[in-house]
Formats: sequence, C-alpha cells, structure tokens
Amino acid sequence: MVEIFVPSHITGFFSIYPKSNKLIKGSLGCGVLLDKGVKTIITESSKDGVNIKINGKKDKYHEVISRKTIDLINSHYDINEYLDKIDVNGLEINHEIQVPIGCGFGTSASSCLGTSLGLKEALRLPIDYTKAGQYGHLSEVSLNCGLGDVIAQMSKGIVLRIRPGAPGIGKTTNIKSDYKVVYKSLSKIDTSSIITNPEFEKRINEEGIKAQKAYVKDIGSENFIRCSYEFSKNIGLFNSEIEDMIDEFNEFCIGSSMAMIGNTVFGFTKDTDSISKEYSIANIDNNGIRIEK
Repeated sequence: MVEIFVPSHITGFFSIYPKSNKLIKGSLGCGVLLDKGVKTIITESSKDGVNIKINGKKDKYHEVISRKTIDLINSHYDINEYLDKIDVNGLEINHEIQVPIGCGFGTSASSCLGTSLGLKEALRLPIDYTKAGQYGHLSEVSLNCGLGDVIAQMSKGIVLRIRPGAPGIGKTTNIKSDYKVVYKSLSKIDTSSIITNPEFEKRINEEGIKAQKAYVKDIGSENFIRCSYEFSKNIGLFNSEIEDMIDEFNEFCIGSSMAMIGNTVFGFTKDTDSISKEYSIANIDNNGIRIEK
C-alpha cells in the first residue's frame, strides 16, 4: 500500500534540552543524513490491528518503538475506525533496516517516522506531515532512544539543529554536500544509558555547546567533521579500538569521528575507489524522506 524511506542520521555533536514538555524536549547539534536508512512498507493484512516486523521478522526493540507511535496516534484517532473506512482487517508494518542497528544511525527515529508517516498515508488520517513528525518525536523522547534524530531526518544533507524540540517547534538549517560517508560499526551502545546519565549529560552539554559555536563560524562539511571529532573525543566515549579506526579512516578521509551515540566510526571522502570492502559507503542524502503509494 505505502512505502516510506527515511534516511539514517549520524549525529556528530549535540547538547541536551531535558524539558518536561516532550514536544519541547530535544537537543541542539549537527548530523548528517545517509541515503541508506529505513524503508517502511505498510501492506494490508488478514490479521486484525497493526502488526510489526523488522526485516521480515519479529524484533522486540523496534516493535516497542513502533508500538509507542501507534499508541500515540490511536489516543487521538481510533485506528480501528479508520481501518473500517478503508475496508481492511489490519495492516502489516515491515521496517527494512539498511544500516547497523543500535550503532548510532538513528534507526529508532527512522522507525518512529516510518510508522507515523506510513499510517498517515495508509489510513488517510487527517493530520499533516509536521504533525506526523511530532508523533515520531514523542515516541523517540518518551523511550529515551534519541533526542533530535526525528527533526533532523525530516530535513536534507548535513543538518544543524538550532532550536530544540519536535518538528514544527524545533528548528533546523541544512547544507547540501557531495561527500561520500564511509563508516564501520564495532558494536552497540545503549543510547538511553548515556543521555540519562548526569555525568555524561554535563560533559555532553559543555562540549556540545562549544562544538556548535565552532561550527556556526564555518558551516561546511570539513568543519562538521572537525567539530564532531573534538566533541566525541572530549566527552569520553573513545576507546582504543575507536581511536585506532579513526587513524585508519584519516588515511583516506578528510577527517573522521565517532557516531553519537554508537560504537561506529564515520568519515567523509570523495574518492572511494581504493577503499577496502570492510568499510561501508553511503552518499549524503540531499533528497530527504520519500513516500510512494
């Protein structure tokens, strides 16, 4: 019925705004969108209600995220009523995730957005694009799986978040870039364990504000990587493997850093011919979310 592609988002640096109002809660910072992300496919199902799969299988973590989005929408619009209107028993949501999960690519937010935008289209809900994005943001911050990925993923290219909050409340600006993104993931990091830790929050905010001030003086691809590296080094998440891999990446990239928050190194380059197959490559996504019916 509906296909939604949401770009993945690698955050380079950020600072946290922990407001009690979840529409205002979020982060400042900057990240880059990749043309590999999450494709959410929504089809008719003989089973009642809305059923969720990840890459064709059950996945508890992403199912919880998607289910949170569904519950938020259902609290304002009776989903069963809208299923009756289009004369189907139920829907199946399948998230096809094209990047490593839990490694700093914002797949949680992509799944939230894919769910909210997909249901808007499939059920013909009377909500606009921004409101659908707000449901995704509310899911993301409620579950502490991110703070600013949703609003960034509704933009293009390299995205600077200049006011925290949900789409329609927060504010972003962006630049297009023709660099390729090279990346390699080592393992998962639990985002919630970092952003809810007071010690890390203090360091993140100090270094995130410093990085943002440095970036706005020279808004460009090269300075984004420089500011990202200084931020990730100074907040204390580097380990010896990350440090060694950054040195490796710098041999063929203009610079590299650690994805926030994930055990992933990423860098920018324009020459990918000599890069080993052990590394993954994506384009910077300058097109944004795509919806096909």
